[in-house]
Amino acid sequence: MLHFSSYTKEIEKEIILSSYLKGINLARASGKIKIDQNKFSFFINAKAVGIFSLVSNWSQNIKTESIFKNKSLTSKLYESDDARGDKKGHMYINYFGKYPQIISAQPDPRKDNRREKINNNLLKNTVDPVTGIFNLGLYGNCNNKEFIYDGKRKYALRSIYINKENIISNKFYPKTFEAIKCSFDIEKLQGYTNKEKKKYPKNGFVWFKKMDNNLFFPVKFEVRTSWGVFLCLIKEKDFNYESNSM
Repeated sequence: MLHFSSYTKEIEKEIILSSYLKGINLARASGKIKIDQNKFSFFINAKAVGIFSLVSNWSQNIKTESIFKNKSLTSKLYESDDARGDKKGHMYINYFGKYPQIISAQPDPRKDNRREKINNNLLKNTVDPVTGIFNLGLYGNCNNKEFIYDGKRKYALRSIYINKENIISNKFYPKTFEAIKCSFDIEKLQGYTNKEKKKYPKNGFVWFKKMDNNLFFPVKFEVRTSWGVFLCLIKEKDFNYESNSM
């Protein structure tokens, strides 16, 4: 088990993500993960590709800031900006206080009458969606429960360790490597619309690879949706590998 002092070493990794729906490339993204002492930051810039870019000219930037506390990550800031053509939206959340607060949102979920209202006291000890995913397998045990608040909804992710598995090299991964495979369940708690309760996924799988300082980072994410299987692949950028361009 890691001790708090293990995080004094600075880590900075450029990453690449590629996502698929029913095996068709949906979106690609590039970004960065950084650990500076006890601070953790994550940033990605994503956009639709291929046929999906013709149907929906979608793009999204996500930025999170967390700190290592009690052997897990605690959210401090979550920012998401997205666009579909000329239509733009955003969600900025501050997690510094007693409970998270929306700094700014467009559209504002607090003005959405279709959505269940969430009592602030129910938002204590919640984290942002990115931090929640990392926490599921951060130490390689993958038997955790995370409570997530994304500005609209509160939900719980419960992960269970399955086994170790080799992820075979392909056009995306330059080398075969070992990862731990975990299942997770999504428990919808508060803030959902009736449509979201019916359509949003209930479970999935996530794979974690051992990285620096014995931390485990997600490298593969799979969930079955009403539109088909959604798959996201993640890797550290290799400047000598041609397929980094996707």
